[in-house]
Amino acid sequence: MLQQVFHLLGDYIFVANIFLASVVLFFERKRPVYTLFWITILLLTSYFGFIAYLFFGMKFYKKRNTEKFYTRNFLRQIYKENHYKVQLVEKRTKLVSYIVKSVGNKVTYLNNVYFFKEGNSFFQRMIEDIRNAKETINMEYYIFSDDEFGSGIYDELILKAQEGVKIKIIIDGIGTKILKRKRIKQLEKAGIKVKTFFPSHFPFFRFGNLRANYRDHRKMCIIDSLILYTGGFNIGNEYIGKGKLGNWRDTGARINGEIAVDADREFYISWNFVHKGVNLRDIDKQLRSKVNNIEERKEKFHINAMQIVSSGPNYQTRTIRDCFMNLIMSAKRSIYIETPYFVPDDLLLDCLRIAIMSGVEVKIIVPYIGDHPFVYWANQGFIVELLEMGAEVYRYTDGFFHSKLIIIDNEVASFGSANFDYRSLYQNFEINFNVYDLELVGHLRQIFFEDISKSVSLDYKVMKERNVSEKIKESICRLISPVI
Repeated sequence: MLQQVFHLLGDYIFVANIFLASVVLFFERKRPVYTLFWITILLLTSYFGFIAYLFFGMKFYKKRNTEKFYTRNFLRQIYKENHYKVQLVEKRTKLVSYIVKSVGNKVTYLNNVYFFKEGNSFFQRMIEDIRNAKETINMEYYIFSDDEFGSGIYDELILKAQEGVKIKIIIDGIGTKILKRKRIKQLEKAGIKVKTFFPSHFPFFRFGNLRANYRDHRKMCIIDSLILYTGGFNIGNEYIGKGKLGNWRDTGARINGEIAVDADREFYISWNFVHKGVNLRDIDKQLRSKVNNIEERKEKFHINAMQIVSSGPNYQTRTIRDCFMNLIMSAKRSIYIETPYFVPDDLLLDCLRIAIMSGVEVKIIVPYIGDHPFVYWANQGFIVELLEMGAEVYRYTDGFFHSKLIIIDNEVASFGSANFDYRSLYQNFEINFNVYDLELVGHLRQIFFEDISKSVSLDYKVMKERNVSEKIKESICRLISPVI
């Protein structure tokens, strides 16, 4: 009897797999390699293909009932003089225009920016600003651990909430380990609103929902809508060098100015996903008042041109991926890339090939030790291909390398939460920041070459002679790279 049930169930799933394969082929606008991958899995397997597609292949649909707020822009052209920094932005007119049209974020000019490359000083400064908060603290993190370090941040937030500061926190349902009920009650009792982005529906099973592939990978802390902390740092012991991987190298920034207002707008777009009854009119008034505050005190801000590049399955375009393509194809002299996960899609790989063959200097830094075996081998497969063409590739040896940075011609840069891989470019909710400023880009370039000094250069002749088992691992990981 039981055997008959399994046979019957298998027949139903086989039919379901054919149906899902038809949906992928005719209705979902995916890349050909992605489409072929899922059709193969669905038609050649039964239970595995059906379950895998439900959890990792289904396209994200979200009615954009906040369409007006998505395109709302609170920033006026505060700086209008013929300044050379404005002229640098005009050199990137096509890229700037694309970002404005796709996600509604204009270039901001009045920004005081300071970069960090390690967690201790980054978080020390952030805690100081949290303690000085007057009105609001909005935080959106893929990982916000309640470990020794993270619990200290939670405690600081509770103290500020008790002083009357309004605090909202978004944590990712997979990235963040489940917070203990005791901690959640403590936060809620203090008046802090905590929401989980696409939580698991099953206890102790972090992939227990049908949107497991769409994660909130952003990392932002916005204080009083005027100060922004962002970059690659999540909150937890490992990000201050106290985890299993030891020293943690990352890129973060403290930004005071216009772009913090735009970042707060992005936060409220995410907040609308996880919380019902968002009053967009009140938020509109709040953010406009902050812009007025900046305009009244504009002499206290430097002229540093920056632009937010937000991306996610809720947008029609793959904005960050397209931004990377634009930057790479515009390069005339050099392309410098830092990423923990180098798994480019075919289009980005072709752009890098063309750049190398056109004589552009390409340097890439990746970790020496990976935090995920599949990604490590996928990384290596792409790296060997670019090494053969003439790229310079380095493995960072002074701890784990988590920095996410692209520098083009020493004139423009992009940093933030997005990795150079399929998941960040196609599936996750990410946020990056384009920098159109020679001084700021020069500082990032200095950091890049400091990282090279702590890295080992890969030699193509040595890599070419790697054993067969390594090549097999690379091939398999490259095949499944669209979903890992």
